Amino acid sequence: ERLTDSVVCLVSDEGDMDLRIERMLKQHNQLEQSFKRILEINPRHPLIVSLAQAVGKDGAGEKVEDAAWLLLDQARIIEGEQVPDPTAFSKRLNSLMATGLPA
Repeated sequence: ERLTDSVVCLVSDEGDMDLRIERMLKQHNQLEQSFKRILEINPRHPLIVSLAQAVGKDGAGEKVEDAAWLLLDQARIIEGEQVPDPTAFSKRLNSLMATGLPA
């Protein structure tokens, strides 16, 4: 089990190149293609449990979708990748923080 405390992580498919080696080879122009990564989710993490409970509740759809995108971007950041759409990431994060702060 890779995930104990973490919510998510990106992993390589069996037989694919390690992400760090892939990145190094790309930096040296030794690799042209990228391998797809798998988003591994910790189903026992309290955040995932809360998200699963929120699915289907009135008004939760957009928040759940934003949280899912944030988790994918979080996994990318942890792996040292850039977030593909920093503006959308920032907007989602700001929205989440605004709803979590006391009025």
